[in-house]
Amino acid sequence: PEDYVLWSERNDPQVTLRGGAVFVGYGITAPEWGWDDYAGVDVKGKTVFCLVNDPGLFDPSLFKGRILTYYGRWMYKMEEARRRGAAGIILIHTTESATYPWGTVVGSNTGERVRLETAPTSLIVAGWIRDEAMGRLLAGAGLDLQKLTNEAGRKGFRAIPLPLELEASVESTIRRSSTSNVIGRLPGQGPRAQEAVMIGGHYDHLGVGVPVDGDSIYNGAEDNASGTAAILTAAEAFVRSGTTPGRSILFMAFGAEESGLLGSLAFAERPTLPLANLAAVLNLDVMNLYGLTTDIAALGADQSSLGRTFTTAAKAEGLRVSVDSGALIRGSFFRSDHFPMVRRGVPALSIEPGNQFRGHPEGWGEERQQEYTANRYHKPQDELLPWFSYESALQQLRVVLRTAIVVANAPAQPVWLQGSEFVAAGEARLRGSSR
Repeated sequence: PEDYVLWSERNDPQVTLRGGAVFVGYGITAPEWGWDDYAGVDVKGKTVFCLVNDPGLFDPSLFKGRILTYYGRWMYKMEEARRRGAAGIILIHTTESATYPWGTVVGSNTGERVRLETAPTSLIVAGWIRDEAMGRLLAGAGLDLQKLTNEAGRKGFRAIPLPLELEASVESTIRRSSTSNVIGRLPGQGPRAQEAVMIGGHYDHLGVGVPVDGDSIYNGAEDNASGTAAILTAAEAFVRSGTTPGRSILFMAFGAEESGLLGSLAFAERPTLPLANLAAVLNLDVMNLYGLTTDIAALGADQSSLGRTFTTAAKAEGLRVSVDSGALIRGSFFRSDHFPMVRRGVPALSIEPGNQFRGHPEGWGEERQQEYTANRYHKPQDELLPWFSYESALQQLRVVLRTAIVVANAPAQPVWLQGSEFVAAGEARLRGSSR
Protein backbone atom coordinates (compact mmCIF):
# COMPACT_ATOMS: atom_id res chain seq x y z
CA PRO A 1 0.00 0.00 0.00
CA GLU A 2 2.94 2.36 0.35
CA ASP A 3 3.33 2.68 -3.42
CA TYR A 4 0.41 0.91 -5.08
CA VAL A 5 -2.84 -0.99 -4.51
CA LEU A 6 -4.30 -3.64 -6.82
CA TRP A 7 -7.53 -5.61 -6.90
CA SER A 8 -9.19 -8.22 -9.07
CA GLU A 9 -11.96 -7.25 -11.47
CA ARG A 10 -13.12 -10.87 -11.75
CA ASN A 11 -15.22 -13.10 -9.50
CA ASP A 12 -12.42 -15.68 -9.38
CA PRO A 13 -10.30 -16.72 -6.36
CA GLN A 14 -7.08 -16.07 -8.29
CA VAL A 15 -6.30 -14.02 -11.38
CA THR A 16 -3.07 -13.25 -13.19
CA LEU A 17 -2.32 -10.34 -15.48
CA ARG A 18 0.54 -10.48 -17.98
CA GLY A 19 1.36 -8.26 -20.92
CA GLY A 20 2.49 -4.92 -22.23
CA ALA A 21 1.61 -1.43 -21.03
CA VAL A 22 0.47 1.83 -22.62
CA PHE A 23 0.38 5.35 -21.17
CA VAL A 24 -2.96 6.76 -22.35
CA GLY A 25 -2.71 10.23 -20.81
CA TYR A 26 -6.02 11.04 -19.15
CA GLY A 27 -7.69 8.02 -20.77
CA ILE A 28 -10.49 10.18 -22.20
CA THR A 29 -12.55 9.95 -25.36
CA ALA A 30 -14.76 13.06 -25.45
CA PRO A 31 -16.06 13.92 -28.95
CA GLU A 32 -17.78 17.08 -27.71
CA TRP A 33 -14.37 18.48 -26.74
CA GLY A 34 -12.49 17.02 -29.70
CA TRP A 35 -10.43 14.80 -27.41
CA ASP A 36 -9.40 11.17 -27.90
CA ASP A 37 -6.53 9.74 -25.87
CA TYR A 38 -7.09 6.32 -27.45
CA ALA A 39 -6.79 7.49 -31.06
CA GLY A 40 -4.50 5.27 -33.11
CA VAL A 41 -3.65 2.79 -30.37
CA ASP A 42 -4.83 -0.76 -29.68
CA VAL A 43 -4.82 -1.58 -25.96
CA LYS A 44 -6.57 -4.96 -26.15
CA GLY A 45 -4.99 -7.34 -23.65
CA LYS A 46 -2.66 -4.63 -22.31
CA THR A 47 -2.52 -2.57 -19.14
CA VAL A 48 -3.25 1.13 -19.47
CA PHE A 49 -1.68 3.69 -17.15
CA CYS A 50 -3.67 6.90 -16.94
CA LEU A 51 -3.85 10.17 -15.07
CA VAL A 52 -6.90 11.03 -12.99
CA ASN A 53 -8.92 14.23 -13.40
CA ASP A 54 -9.07 15.88 -16.84
CA PRO A 55 -6.89 18.33 -18.82
CA GLY A 56 -8.85 21.33 -17.53
CA LEU A 57 -7.15 20.92 -14.16
CA PHE A 58 -4.04 22.64 -15.52
CA ASP A 59 -5.45 24.50 -18.55
CA PRO A 60 -8.66 26.54 -18.01
CA SER A 61 -9.27 26.63 -21.77
CA LEU A 62 -9.83 22.85 -21.86
CA PHE A 63 -13.00 20.99 -20.83
CA LYS A 64 -14.55 22.98 -17.93
CA GLY A 65 -11.32 24.24 -16.44
CA ARG A 66 -10.91 23.26 -12.79
CA ILE A 67 -14.54 22.12 -12.60
CA LEU A 68 -14.24 18.35 -12.75
CA THR A 69 -16.14 16.64 -15.57
CA TYR A 70 -17.19 13.01 -15.47
CA TYR A 71 -14.32 12.28 -17.86
CA GLY A 72 -11.99 13.08 -14.96
CA ARG A 73 -13.45 10.53 -12.56
CA TRP A 74 -11.65 7.23 -12.02
CA MET A 75 -14.91 5.36 -12.67
CA TYR A 76 -15.03 6.76 -16.20
CA LYS A 77 -11.39 5.78 -16.81
CA MET A 78 -12.25 2.18 -15.93
CA GLU A 79 -15.36 2.20 -18.12
CA GLU A 80 -13.38 3.44 -21.12
CA ALA A 81 -10.59 0.92 -20.52
CA ARG A 82 -13.20 -1.87 -20.54
CA ARG A 83 -14.72 -0.56 -23.76
CA ARG A 84 -11.25 -0.63 -25.34
CA GLY A 85 -10.58 -4.22 -24.29
CA ALA A 86 -7.76 -3.44 -21.85
CA ALA A 87 -6.75 -6.24 -19.48
CA GLY A 88 -5.61 -3.91 -16.72
CA ILE A 89 -5.78 -0.28 -15.64
CA ILE A 90 -3.50 1.54 -13.21
CA LEU A 91 -4.52 5.06 -12.13
CA ILE A 92 -1.70 7.48 -11.36
CA HIS A 93 -2.40 9.32 -8.10
CA THR A 94 -1.58 12.84 -7.05
CA THR A 95 -3.49 14.54 -4.24
CA GLU A 96 -4.24 17.53 -6.45
CA SER A 97 -5.65 15.53 -9.34
CA ALA A 98 -7.59 13.02 -7.24
CA THR A 99 -8.75 15.71 -4.75
CA TYR A 100 -7.96 13.32 -1.87
CA PRO A 101 -4.71 11.99 -0.36
CA TRP A 102 -3.06 8.63 -0.94
CA GLY A 103 -4.32 7.43 2.43
CA THR A 104 -7.89 7.66 1.14
CA VAL A 105 -6.99 5.45 -1.82
CA VAL A 106 -5.41 2.87 0.49
CA GLY A 107 -8.30 2.95 2.96
CA SER A 108 -10.87 2.49 0.20
CA ASN A 109 -9.11 -0.33 -1.63
CA THR A 110 -7.35 -2.57 0.88
CA GLY A 111 -10.39 -3.98 2.69
CA GLU A 112 -13.30 -5.99 1.39
CA ARG A 113 -14.52 -4.74 -1.98
CA VAL A 114 -18.19 -5.07 -2.87
CA ARG A 115 -19.62 -5.03 -6.38
CA LEU A 116 -22.53 -6.35 -8.36
CA GLU A 117 -22.17 -9.86 -9.71
CA THR A 118 -22.08 -9.22 -13.43
CA ALA A 119 -20.63 -10.90 -16.48
CA PRO A 120 -16.82 -10.57 -16.71
CA THR A 121 -15.33 -7.95 -18.99
CA SER A 122 -11.85 -7.67 -20.47
CA LEU A 123 -10.45 -6.13 -17.28
CA ILE A 124 -8.60 -8.56 -15.03
CA VAL A 125 -6.79 -6.28 -12.59
CA ALA A 126 -7.19 -2.62 -11.64
CA GLY A 127 -5.40 -0.39 -9.18
CA TRP A 128 -3.68 2.84 -8.24
CA ILE A 129 -0.02 3.86 -8.08
CA ARG A 130 1.50 6.88 -6.33
CA ASP A 131 3.02 9.40 -8.69
CA GLU A 132 6.40 9.09 -6.96
CA ALA A 133 6.43 5.33 -7.57
CA MET A 134 5.26 5.79 -11.15
CA GLY A 135 8.04 8.31 -11.67
CA ARG A 136 10.64 5.79 -10.51
CA LEU A 137 9.14 3.07 -12.71
CA LEU A 138 9.28 5.29 -15.78
CA ALA A 139 12.74 6.62 -14.98
CA GLY A 140 14.03 3.05 -15.10
CA ALA A 141 12.74 2.92 -18.68
CA GLY A 142 14.28 6.28 -19.61
CA LEU A 143 11.01 8.24 -19.39
CA ASP A 144 9.92 11.23 -17.31
CA LEU A 145 6.45 11.31 -15.70
CA GLN A 146 6.22 15.10 -15.57
CA LYS A 147 7.06 15.37 -19.25
CA LEU A 148 4.44 12.75 -20.11
CA THR A 149 1.89 14.57 -17.94
CA ASN A 150 2.59 17.84 -19.74
CA GLU A 151 2.20 16.15 -23.13
CA ALA A 152 -1.05 14.47 -22.03
CA GLY A 153 -2.57 17.88 -21.28
CA ARG A 154 -2.21 19.10 -24.87
CA LYS A 155 -4.70 18.60 -27.67
CA GLY A 156 -3.50 16.04 -30.16
CA PHE A 157 -1.78 13.86 -27.54
CA ARG A 158 -1.24 10.29 -28.70
CA ALA A 159 -0.94 7.30 -26.37
CA ILE A 160 2.60 6.05 -25.76
CA PRO A 161 3.46 2.32 -25.61
CA LEU A 162 5.73 1.77 -22.60
CA PRO A 163 8.85 -0.43 -22.67
CA LEU A 164 7.43 -2.47 -19.77
CA GLU A 165 6.15 -6.01 -19.35
CA LEU A 166 3.82 -6.39 -16.38
CA GLU A 167 2.89 -9.44 -14.36
CA ALA A 168 0.53 -9.33 -11.38
CA SER A 169 -1.40 -12.00 -9.47
CA VAL A 170 -4.27 -11.29 -7.09
CA GLU A 171 -5.79 -13.84 -4.72
CA SER A 172 -9.27 -13.20 -3.32
CA THR A 173 -11.80 -14.81 -1.05
CA ILE A 174 -15.23 -14.53 -2.66
CA ARG A 175 -18.45 -14.33 -0.68
CA ARG A 176 -21.92 -13.49 -1.92
CA SER A 177 -24.61 -11.48 -0.17
CA SER A 178 -27.78 -9.66 -1.09
CA THR A 179 -29.75 -6.58 -0.15
CA SER A 180 -32.81 -4.79 -1.50
CA ASN A 181 -33.96 -1.51 -2.92
CA VAL A 182 -37.35 -0.35 -1.67
CA ILE A 183 -39.67 1.44 -4.08
CA GLY A 184 -43.10 3.03 -3.83
CA ARG A 185 -45.18 4.52 -6.63
CA LEU A 186 -47.85 7.20 -6.64
CA PRO A 187 -49.64 6.67 -9.96
CA GLY A 188 -49.96 9.60 -12.31
CA GLN A 189 -53.00 10.38 -14.40
CA GLY A 190 -53.27 11.29 -18.04
CA PRO A 191 -51.17 10.73 -21.16
CA ARG A 192 -47.84 10.87 -19.28
CA ALA A 193 -48.80 8.58 -16.39
CA GLN A 194 -46.35 5.88 -17.58
CA GLU A 195 -43.52 8.36 -17.12
CA ALA A 196 -42.18 9.14 -13.66
CA VAL A 197 -40.20 11.49 -11.44
CA MET A 198 -38.05 9.81 -8.79
CA ILE A 199 -37.44 11.14 -5.28
CA GLY A 200 -34.74 8.90 -3.86
CA GLY A 201 -31.75 8.37 -1.62
CA HIS A 202 -29.93 5.58 0.17
CA TYR A 203 -31.07 3.92 3.39
CA ASP A 204 -27.91 1.91 4.10
CA HIS A 205 -24.93 2.95 6.18
CA LEU A 206 -21.89 1.03 7.45
CA GLY A 207 -23.41 -1.44 9.92
CA VAL A 208 -21.26 -2.69 12.80
CA GLY A 209 -17.58 -1.87 12.49
CA VAL A 210 -14.41 -0.92 14.29
CA PRO A 211 -15.28 0.54 17.72
CA VAL A 212 -14.68 4.25 18.28
CA ASP A 213 -14.74 5.26 21.96
CA GLY A 214 -16.37 1.92 22.75
CA ASP A 215 -19.19 2.27 20.19
CA SER A 216 -19.20 -0.04 17.16
CA ILE A 217 -22.67 0.75 15.72
CA TYR A 218 -22.38 3.03 12.70
CA ASN A 219 -25.84 4.58 12.86
CA GLY A 220 -25.76 7.00 9.93
CA ALA A 221 -28.31 9.42 11.37
CA GLU A 222 -27.38 12.27 9.07
CA ASP A 223 -25.98 10.01 6.33
CA ASN A 224 -28.56 8.96 5.41
CA ALA A 225 -31.39 8.26 7.86
CA SER A 226 -32.23 11.93 7.38
CA GLY A 227 -32.68 11.45 3.63
CA THR A 228 -34.65 8.24 4.15
CA ALA A 229 -37.02 10.03 6.53
CA ALA A 230 -37.40 12.82 3.98
CA ILE A 231 -38.39 10.32 1.26
CA LEU A 232 -41.06 8.82 3.53
CA THR A 233 -42.26 12.30 4.45
CA ALA A 234 -42.46 13.24 0.77
CA ALA A 235 -44.60 10.18 0.06
CA GLU A 236 -46.91 10.98 2.96
CA ALA A 237 -47.21 14.61 1.87
CA PHE A 238 -48.19 13.67 -1.68
CA VAL A 239 -50.82 11.20 -0.47
CA ARG A 240 -52.29 13.51 2.17
CA SER A 241 -52.49 16.41 -0.27
CA GLY A 242 -54.67 14.41 -2.62
CA THR A 243 -52.50 15.57 -5.52
CA THR A 244 -52.72 13.50 -8.69
CA PRO A 245 -49.63 14.30 -10.76
CA GLY A 246 -49.44 13.98 -14.51
CA ARG A 247 -46.38 11.75 -14.27
CA SER A 248 -46.12 9.09 -11.59
CA ILE A 249 -43.89 9.74 -8.58
CA LEU A 250 -41.43 7.04 -7.54
CA PHE A 251 -40.19 7.03 -3.94
CA MET A 252 -36.96 5.04 -3.91
CA ALA A 253 -34.75 3.96 -1.01
CA PHE A 254 -31.52 2.47 -2.37
CA GLY A 255 -29.39 -0.14 -0.65
CA ALA A 256 -25.60 -0.51 -0.78
CA GLU A 257 -24.78 3.11 -1.61
CA GLU A 258 -21.87 3.13 0.79
CA SER A 259 -20.45 0.09 -1.04
CA GLY A 260 -20.24 2.01 -4.32
CA LEU A 261 -23.73 3.12 -5.42
CA LEU A 262 -24.59 -0.54 -5.95
CA GLY A 263 -28.33 -0.31 -5.29
CA SER A 264 -28.83 2.54 -7.71
CA LEU A 265 -26.52 0.87 -10.23
CA ALA A 266 -28.63 -2.30 -10.04
CA PHE A 267 -31.76 -0.24 -10.65
CA ALA A 268 -30.18 1.57 -13.60
CA GLU A 269 -29.15 -1.76 -15.14
CA ARG A 270 -32.55 -3.39 -14.53
CA PRO A 271 -35.05 -0.54 -14.15
CA THR A 272 -38.71 -1.06 -13.30
CA LEU A 273 -39.67 1.24 -16.17
CA PRO A 274 -37.95 2.19 -19.42
CA LEU A 275 -35.35 4.85 -18.64
CA ALA A 276 -36.82 6.89 -21.50
CA ASN A 277 -39.86 7.24 -19.22
CA LEU A 278 -37.88 8.35 -16.18
CA ALA A 279 -38.08 12.12 -16.51
CA ALA A 280 -35.89 13.14 -13.58
CA VAL A 281 -34.22 12.01 -10.36
CA LEU A 282 -34.17 14.17 -7.22
CA ASN A 283 -31.62 12.71 -4.79
CA LEU A 284 -31.60 13.29 -1.02
CA ASP A 285 -28.27 12.40 0.57
CA VAL A 286 -27.96 14.13 4.00
CA MET A 287 -30.62 16.67 4.92
CA ASN A 288 -30.10 20.02 6.62
CA LEU A 289 -30.51 19.39 10.36
CA TYR A 290 -28.65 22.49 11.55
CA GLY A 291 -31.24 25.28 11.22
CA LEU A 292 -33.14 27.43 8.75
CA THR A 293 -31.14 28.94 5.90
CA THR A 294 -31.53 31.72 3.37
CA ASP A 295 -30.09 29.55 0.60
CA ILE A 296 -30.13 26.02 -0.79
CA ALA A 297 -27.94 24.14 -3.27
CA ALA A 298 -28.33 21.39 -5.85
CA LEU A 299 -25.53 19.45 -7.48
CA GLY A 300 -26.26 19.21 -11.19
CA ALA A 301 -28.22 22.47 -11.38
CA ASP A 302 -25.74 23.67 -14.02
CA GLN A 303 -26.17 20.52 -16.13
CA SER A 304 -29.86 20.42 -17.12
CA SER A 305 -33.05 22.44 -17.32
CA LEU A 306 -33.92 21.02 -13.89
CA GLY A 307 -31.72 23.78 -12.52
CA ARG A 308 -34.18 26.46 -13.64
CA THR A 309 -37.13 24.56 -12.18
CA PHE A 310 -35.28 24.14 -8.90
CA THR A 311 -34.39 27.85 -8.76
CA THR A 312 -38.05 28.80 -9.19
CA ALA A 313 -39.07 26.34 -6.47
CA ALA A 314 -36.44 27.75 -4.12
CA LYS A 315 -37.67 31.31 -4.70
CA ALA A 316 -41.18 30.21 -3.78
CA GLU A 317 -39.74 29.22 -0.39
CA GLY A 318 -37.83 32.49 -0.06
CA LEU A 319 -34.47 30.87 -0.77
CA ARG A 320 -31.73 31.67 -3.23
CA VAL A 321 -29.71 28.94 -4.93
CA SER A 322 -26.03 28.99 -3.98
CA VAL A 323 -23.13 27.27 -5.72
CA ASP A 324 -20.50 25.25 -3.87
CA SER A 325 -17.39 25.75 -5.99
CA GLY A 326 -15.51 23.16 -3.95
CA ALA A 327 -18.12 20.53 -4.78
CA LEU A 328 -17.72 21.33 -8.48
CA ILE A 329 -13.94 20.92 -8.31
CA ARG A 330 -14.26 17.64 -6.36
CA GLY A 331 -16.89 16.28 -8.74
CA SER A 332 -19.42 15.70 -5.97
CA PHE A 333 -22.23 15.39 -8.54
CA PHE A 334 -20.77 12.04 -9.59
CA ARG A 335 -20.78 10.48 -6.11
CA SER A 336 -24.35 9.67 -5.07
CA ASP A 337 -27.31 7.52 -6.05
CA HIS A 338 -28.70 9.69 -8.82
CA PHE A 339 -25.54 9.22 -10.85
CA PRO A 340 -26.05 5.73 -12.34
CA MET A 341 -29.21 7.15 -13.92
CA VAL A 342 -27.33 10.28 -15.05
CA ARG A 343 -24.80 8.06 -16.82
CA ARG A 344 -27.71 6.65 -18.77
CA GLY A 345 -29.02 10.07 -19.70
CA VAL A 346 -31.61 10.87 -17.00
CA PRO A 347 -31.44 14.51 -15.77
CA ALA A 348 -30.96 14.69 -12.02
CA LEU A 349 -30.28 16.92 -9.05
CA SER A 350 -28.76 16.01 -5.70
CA ILE A 351 -30.28 18.46 -3.24
CA GLU A 352 -27.79 19.97 -0.78
CA PRO A 353 -28.28 22.05 2.37
CA GLY A 354 -27.62 25.75 2.09
CA ASN A 355 -24.71 27.39 3.87
CA GLN A 356 -26.15 30.72 5.03
CA PHE A 357 -27.88 30.07 8.36
CA ARG A 358 -30.37 32.50 9.81
CA GLY A 359 -29.18 34.07 13.04
CA HIS A 360 -25.60 32.94 12.55
CA PRO A 361 -22.53 34.74 11.16
CA GLU A 362 -20.91 34.08 7.79
CA GLY A 363 -18.94 30.85 7.89
CA TRP A 364 -20.98 29.20 10.65
CA GLY A 365 -22.42 26.63 8.27
CA GLU A 366 -19.00 25.75 6.89
CA GLU A 367 -17.72 25.28 10.44
CA ARG A 368 -20.61 22.90 11.20
CA GLN A 369 -19.83 20.90 8.06
CA GLN A 370 -16.16 20.66 8.96
CA GLU A 371 -17.06 19.58 12.48
CA TYR A 372 -19.39 16.88 11.14
CA THR A 373 -16.76 15.60 8.70
CA ALA A 374 -14.08 15.46 11.39
CA ASN A 375 -16.11 13.99 14.24
CA ARG A 376 -19.19 12.15 12.94
CA TYR A 377 -19.01 11.38 9.21
CA HIS A 378 -18.75 7.59 8.72
CA LYS A 379 -18.26 7.15 12.47
CA PRO A 380 -20.49 5.67 15.20
CA GLN A 381 -21.00 9.23 16.42
CA ASP A 382 -23.30 9.98 13.46
CA GLU A 383 -26.36 9.37 15.62
CA LEU A 384 -29.55 11.12 16.70
CA LEU A 385 -28.69 14.38 18.48
CA PRO A 386 -31.06 16.45 20.62
CA TRP A 387 -30.38 19.71 18.80
CA PHE A 388 -31.30 18.50 15.28
CA SER A 389 -33.61 20.94 13.50
CA TYR A 390 -36.39 19.12 11.66
CA GLU A 391 -37.88 22.44 10.61
CA SER A 392 -34.84 23.05 8.42
CA ALA A 393 -35.08 19.57 6.88
CA LEU A 394 -38.70 20.35 5.99
CA GLN A 395 -37.62 23.68 4.49
CA GLN A 396 -35.27 21.78 2.20
CA LEU A 397 -37.86 19.11 1.40
CA ARG A 398 -40.52 21.65 0.42
CA VAL A 399 -38.25 22.86 -2.38
CA VAL A 400 -37.84 19.26 -3.53
CA LEU A 401 -41.61 18.70 -3.56
CA ARG A 402 -42.24 21.91 -5.49
CA THR A 403 -39.64 20.85 -8.05
CA ALA A 404 -41.08 17.35 -8.32
CA ILE A 405 -44.67 18.46 -8.94
CA VAL A 406 -43.64 20.97 -11.61
CA VAL A 407 -41.63 18.30 -13.46
CA ALA A 408 -44.44 15.78 -13.02
CA ASN A 409 -46.97 18.11 -14.63
CA ALA A 410 -44.79 19.69 -17.33
CA PRO A 411 -45.63 18.98 -21.00
CA ALA A 412 -42.06 17.86 -21.73
CA GLN A 413 -39.29 16.16 -19.79
CA PRO A 414 -36.25 18.12 -18.55
CA VAL A 415 -33.33 18.28 -20.99
CA TRP A 416 -29.56 18.40 -20.67
CA LEU A 417 -28.01 21.78 -21.39
CA GLN A 418 -25.57 22.20 -24.24
CA GLY A 419 -22.06 21.88 -22.84
CA SER A 420 -23.01 19.06 -20.48
CA GLU A 421 -21.08 15.84 -20.98
CA PHE A 422 -24.41 13.97 -20.69
CA VAL A 423 -26.15 15.40 -23.77
CA ALA A 424 -25.28 12.35 -25.88
CA ALA A 425 -26.41 9.96 -23.14
CA GLY A 426 -29.70 11.85 -22.90
CA GLU A 427 -30.29 11.53 -26.62
CA ALA A 428 -29.48 7.81 -26.48
CA ARG A 429 -31.90 7.34 -23.56
CA LEU A 430 -34.78 8.86 -25.50
CA ARG A 431 -33.92 6.59 -28.44
CA GLY A 432 -34.12 3.65 -26.07
CA SER A 433 -30.44 2.79 -26.43
CA SER A 434 -28.99 4.01 -23.12
CA ARG A 435 -26.32 1.76 -21.65
